[in-house]
Amino acid sequence: MSYNQRLQSQNIVHLLQNRESGYTCVGSQLSRIPRLAYERRFYKSITPCLTIDSVAIPPVYLRKFTPDGSQLLAFSHDQRSLHIYPYRGFSSAAVGELIREANVGTGECYKSEDNNVLSSTIFERLFAPKEAKSLRLCQGLNGRYYLHREFSVFLENGKYVLLAAMSVLRSALPIEDYVRYPDLFDKLDAFSYVFFVVDLELGVVSDRLFLPQDSIVVSHNHGISVFGSKVAIMSRLHQCIYVYEISKGKLCEQETIGPRPRDFIERASSDVEDLDATTVLPITHIKQRVLSFLYRQIDLDGDGAREKLQEFYKNYEFIEHMIMERMQLINRDLLLLRYEERPKEAEVMPLPPPTPRRLYVFYTISAEEVVGVYPDFSVDLLQIILLFYDEMSNVRSLQTGDAPSLPLHYFLKQNFVDANATVPFVRHAALRFNPGIPVSSQCLSPSPYLKYSDFSYDDRYMSPLERPNPCSADPIIFKDQATKAVKFRLFAKARREIGTMAPRELCAFIWHPFEPLVLSIQKCMNSYVYHVHLYHHGTVVEQPRQSQPQPSAS
Repeated sequence: MSYNQRLQSQNIVHLLQNRESGYTCVGSQLSRIPRLAYERRFYKSITPCLTIDSVAIPPVYLRKFTPDGSQLLAFSHDQRSLHIYPYRGFSSAAVGELIREANVGTGECYKSEDNNVLSSTIFERLFAPKEAKSLRLCQGLNGRYYLHREFSVFLENGKYVLLAAMSVLRSALPIEDYVRYPDLFDKLDAFSYVFFVVDLELGVVSDRLFLPQDSIVVSHNHGISVFGSKVAIMSRLHQCIYVYEISKGKLCEQETIGPRPRDFIERASSDVEDLDATTVLPITHIKQRVLSFLYRQIDLDGDGAREKLQEFYKNYEFIEHMIMERMQLINRDLLLLRYEERPKEAEVMPLPPPTPRRLYVFYTISAEEVVGVYPDFSVDLLQIILLFYDEMSNVRSLQTGDAPSLPLHYFLKQNFVDANATVPFVRHAALRFNPGIPVSSQCLSPSPYLKYSDFSYDDRYMSPLERPNPCSADPIIFKDQATKAVKFRLFAKARREIGTMAPRELCAFIWHPFEPLVLSIQKCMNSYVYHVHLYHHGTVVEQPRQSQPQPSAS
């Protein structure tokens, strides 16, 4: 076998021999690549090929693994406690002994019988519930709050985790808020929030942050962005961004971005009795800078200046009334903001609701300047996304250093160069892919099995985005992008017949950051079913049979 063929081989024996003998890719140095980066090729040979159907778990809501994969976070059913399960590893002796005693055979899916030992104890062998830490966060003064089980943000490479709890409010907004926040969006329901900073090493709460009477989208980490030690929280109600710095487990307030510039002297009327909810106040300084940026982009002495000015004044009212819906910290000094058209008050809401008009704004925090403004159909913005999506995905594998990739992003990178001459295709791609930014904080799984450049799968039922997908009627097949061979299947099929009148069945996947272990959670109405997918050396992945051509009749 030649040198190049040996490097391309996916035979696990060849991979082990290559690693032992020092075979490596040309031009790479082992001392300069992240941990486990050299083992990337092993992921095509060691896959979560065995599905253990309908396993038993403690009465909790499973959330996700820590970035280093050593712990699994979960919330209690009453959503007041956090449970931290230590992960023993799928290759531990206890797990291997249990699978061997169950005699799973060579099949890809093991369906348990009643009172089966494997299904009832596999979770205990993997995560050791008796050694788990339990923190009662919502009690005492925080007893009226409930933890949001779709929110968790890791800080300091997984040393801390930021959790959110919320409580419903019934009181009206104070009039002072209309003075303090000129762009107040009072059509939203207000809640009271408390954010907990939990030290995962010590198992204690290191800090609490109270934000009473606000509206923050904490579902799937939408309203919070993290870069390094900087934490940004976006308020949809007040149309501003609270910036904090994490230091030794404490959230230190830095500034509030949005209402006014830093050096602005408060000159609002002190007689608040003359102000009410209909009082017209100045727009925020970010919108002022957006208008200034767009005006300065017009060459008044150039061709088409009159038409560009007409377009600018036509969009003036839209910019004046638009609202901030999403934001992301690109780095410590650059913010990406997505503004949308303010919803119109209508008695009848059309179905489906129309797609709102959007505007994307790049804003520097230190200089308080707008450095870029793009409409939702901008091809230039699409090029920025394609070139810098790895940096914008704001999550990295601590083991390989790789960023996750979306199937649509992979498709566009493969086809965008050839499609430059086709203007309708490019504009359609921009309208479809641009709404994917800003990227929610830590919403993508860094598992190497989800890298679309290595494995292909049906993105209707599987995605690096950590959110539920519709259940498929068949197992989800993962194929090698290069050889098109089936590498493994995830058996998480719908329990009921899929139809327009049938209740919707969803499935969420919790991927280990680097090991071949997946937890799948199927939900239909109020019932949950859990599966474990892991590597087993005795499992034989069945390849599809190729149809033989029929001999022609002579």
